[in-house]
Amino acid sequence: MTVAIACVLVACAVAVFTDLRDRTIPNAITIPLALAGVAIAATHGIAPALISIAIVVATLVAGTFFFSMGWLGGGDVKLLAAGAGALGLPDALPFLLYTSIGGGVLALAVALGTGTLRPVVSSSFAMLRPLFYEGTVAPQTSSSIKLPYGVAIAFGALLVALSHTVAPFLTLRIPL
Repeated sequence: MTVAIACVLVACAVAVFTDLRDRTIPNAITIPLALAGVAIAATHGIAPALISIAIVVATLVAGTFFFSMGWLGGGDVKLLAAGAGALGLPDALPFLLYTSIGGGVLALAVALGTGTLRPVVSSSFAMLRPLFYEGTVAPQTSSSIKLPYGVAIAFGALLVALSHTVAPFLTLRIPL
């Protein structure tokens, strides 16, 4: 396991704790992780450091869309960006993919646990309706469940770590 993966795992462990307790992921976790990720990448040269910065910026930009839609919190976006930047290439993309899968599983588990699976699924399809039927508008949801998405982010980080250690079959070969 690399130093970068260890840093991401530690940051995610702390983030899970704060996210479950307060539904927040403080900047005191995300900023040091982002800086550590760039510093670790810089030990391999200027190109990896610039790539790390680009990954952070690209993830923040994409995450801002999800934040604006109310799908992710600001701390979630910052932890995703810091974690992806710290992992660098090629691990950032599997990290984001595994996190997305973890988020879906988490959402289903919470919906099942709260007895809201049917309304969640139907409102999810209603939100997608404008993509398939021109002229329709997605309904505004009146209430939402705040997921501790730090758990999903930690899931993504854990699967990347496992792909480097005891579960190499989890390694995703994504051509760049």
